[in-house]
Amino acid sequence: MNLISRNIGRSQVSLSKQKSCLRPAPNAIVVLTRNQCLKILLVEDDLGNPTMIQDLLGSFSDSLFLLQTVKSLEIGVGRLEVDKFDAILLDLSGSDSLRGSEDLAVLKGRWPTLPIVVLTDINDENMARSVLRWGAQDCLVKGRFHRTLLVRAIHYAIERQQIEEQLRQQALRQQLLGKMIEHIRSSIDPASILQSTVAEVRQFLQTDRVLIYRCQDWASQLDGEEQKGAIVAGDGLPEGYIENPNISAALAVSCFVLVESKSVQAIADVSTAPLAGSCKELLADCEIAAVISVPIWQSGDWEMAKETQEATVWEVEKNQDVAENYIWQQASGKPQAEGKNLPDSIAENGNSLWGMLTAYNCCGVREWQQWEIDFLQHLANQVAIAIEQSQLYRKLAIANQKLQQLATTDGLTGIANRRQFDRVLRLEWRRLAREGLPLSLIMLDIDFFKLYNEFYGHLGGDDCLRQVAGAIARGTNRAGDLTARYGGEEFALVLPNTSAQGANVVARKICDGIASLKLPHARSSIGPYVTLSCGIATAIPSAQESPNTLIRSADSALYQAKTEGKNRICHASSNSESSPIFM
Repeated sequence: MNLISRNIGRSQVSLSKQKSCLRPAPNAIVVLTRNQCLKILLVEDDLGNPTMIQDLLGSFSDSLFLLQTVKSLEIGVGRLEVDKFDAILLDLSGSDSLRGSEDLAVLKGRWPTLPIVVLTDINDENMARSVLRWGAQDCLVKGRFHRTLLVRAIHYAIERQQIEEQLRQQALRQQLLGKMIEHIRSSIDPASILQSTVAEVRQFLQTDRVLIYRCQDWASQLDGEEQKGAIVAGDGLPEGYIENPNISAALAVSCFVLVESKSVQAIADVSTAPLAGSCKELLADCEIAAVISVPIWQSGDWEMAKETQEATVWEVEKNQDVAENYIWQQASGKPQAEGKNLPDSIAENGNSLWGMLTAYNCCGVREWQQWEIDFLQHLANQVAIAIEQSQLYRKLAIANQKLQQLATTDGLTGIANRRQFDRVLRLEWRRLAREGLPLSLIMLDIDFFKLYNEFYGHLGGDDCLRQVAGAIARGTNRAGDLTARYGGEEFALVLPNTSAQGANVVARKICDGIASLKLPHARSSIGPYVTLSCGIATAIPSAQESPNTLIRSADSALYQAKTEGKNRICHASSNSESSPIFM
């Protein structure tokens, strides 16, 4: 199915016959031809001069000029408001240069793209330069030009004005494009990027509707939700437009054609384009009279980066040292190991069509200009880069979050590891030292665990560690409490803003939870089931001391529980040699 009437680099089918009927794009520059009939407005208060100008312009065999004369600028302004002219011949006779600058300012302010040729009786170079600075394209001295010179001046004035307008429009486009690119690059929110893009494109091109459509065969994510074949951003769309099945069908066909042609596609006039009858009916139902669609390609490199990151996660799951090294690299800004870097270049092959940027005219045909095509192509490339970056950022953020979790979690039991325990204890010690509040630490050890391992094997021992860790974690009910595997069969609980009495309640709850599990322990000399020994230390932290003092006190209490027969809770002595106040 050929939906397209023009590919870039090819001539537009069936448009040459209708060129006179096409509405040019806003600010489009029409190339001047030498046999074109030009409408000229002459502003002249001397009754003799209009006749002379008429004679000069009308002395050609072909009627190339249509001259209209007015006696004052005020009348000329009124004429310009109701009619269109190709150029103005403006009389600035006399020595009043202030009046000349004011007259030109009025004209250039109201009609900035209208070429002006000044006719004056002052033969002065300074006057001529002033006239050009004020906005005129040329200055002729009365009585010193003949018909060829006058005609040439008019043509050159029109062409110079067109060139100036082209340069001005190009500067405006570059300025707008720069602002849009800056906004795109400064944001990682794809929805915001796409919506602002369509709004600015519609305003700049002065078209009826602009939308960004994501192709149906692309299964990626946008803002966390999977979308297929959807309009992801639009401006000027009427209510119910996105849900219209005809719109979805037309956009899906356009995506298919873009994949086949791999180029920008434009239809200046849907009604005369060489389309299948069903396609014409489809576009007509969608109120599409003229359309331009620019593909948004993706290289797929973000998928490669995703695979690289997932491989890193897999390594972390196998080796805790990799996680710790990764976290250190992230914190220090060091590059990752060789082979782990993200791709630096865009792949030349294997590009996929993510979607398309599409602009519509609904109320008339439109011959799309080359600068419009170039503008949209450049913008689509930037949007593609932004989409890839946001997708990659999201994937990496998820992977980094998982890596952070792996780096702070014990792989066997799923609770915090020793590294996380040290970090949290240090932070809570500093915080509670400032607030003058107590901090409790419980050290727990499985009784006779070495004998358990010898009897039940290491797999049985691992299962025992997991169940004990779960019971200890369930014994805490505050978000600030931390359960950690301290090492081997030893566990630790950090209890911020908790007194010795409160820590004792937690320890007893945990011991009761272990007892309720009734984990068999055939080698225990104190009972048939797994038991715990607990050591508790509580202190009001001091900024001059280290949290290691609390660890030593809790460890000492645990040792006491072990030596006194196990399966019990002991508190650190209040007359401890450490300087913090133990309660």
